[in-house]
Amino acid sequence: MRPNDPYYGVHKLAEAPQLDATLNYVATRSPVSNPYARYLNAEKLGRDEMVQNSRTISIRGIPFTTANPQEILDRGEKVTLVPLLIMQGELDDNVRPPCRKNSLRLIALRAGSVNMKSSPAATSMGARAGPQTDRAHEMVKAFIARQLKAKRLAA
Repeated sequence: MRPNDPYYGVHKLAEAPQLDATLNYVATRSPVSNPYARYLNAEKLGRDEMVQNSRTISIRGIPFTTANPQEILDRGEKVTLVPLLIMQGELDDNVRPPCRKNSLRLIALRAGSVNMKSSPAATSMGARAGPQTDRAHEMVKAFIARQLKAKRLAA
């Protein structure tokens, strides 16, 4: 969302200091679009490991609000949004549906290029071998093929 922000570019690769790792598109499974909301949800559900992982990130000096995609969008910060594929199991309760839908609405308003694919019976698409994972792989392949075709047409 902020590929040129100096905060994220502070650690250069000695072997390739000029490397630009900016993404052209993103395909993701069960993304955390609001880490703070996920943290509160984990507390509510008694998921101690998830709570501790969230606290570890915050303790390292990165507040929940700094790189929180939801809050970045809420604040109206200037962002770079690329085509996005989100795959989410509808039974996944780590990221609550209202939180996910609000993030998608904001991203769509700002970027206009969000593909949301859900699986009604899955807790997390692609997490285990089987039909859901096979379906997720096919969705990612099709998404990437569309992005590569669009890039070729634009060139």
